[in-house]
Amino acid sequence: MYCYFAISFSLSLSYDSNIRMVVAKSAILITVADDFFDMEGSLDELNILTDAVRRWDSRGLSGHSNVIFDALDNLVKETAEKHLQQKKTDTTCFLKQIWVETFDSWLVEAK
Repeated sequence: MYCYFAISFSLSLSYDSNIRMVVAKSAILITVADDFFDMEGSLDELNILTDAVRRWDSRGLSGHSNVIFDALDNLVKETAEKHLQQKKTDTTCFLKQIWVETFDSWLVEAK
């Protein structure tokens, strides 16, 4: 949660609350998913999860992989919706691509 406190210090005004929430949720998701790749998931599970993130489709996922994907999908939708409301641009594809690259790198590291 160091990440949250670091960003909270620099973004302490009330209108920055959306950014703080995105950072907090992202930090939690990164911690959980990274730990899953480092310690919990089998190589088959990690390949299936990474493939699901590339396709952005949860079909074929179960257990922890499904929970991680659902949390990721919800985070991306929520973040993109907030940005769309404020800036009138859709960042969904950009956010998904960042997460695909992240999951790809975790998979390479796990192998």
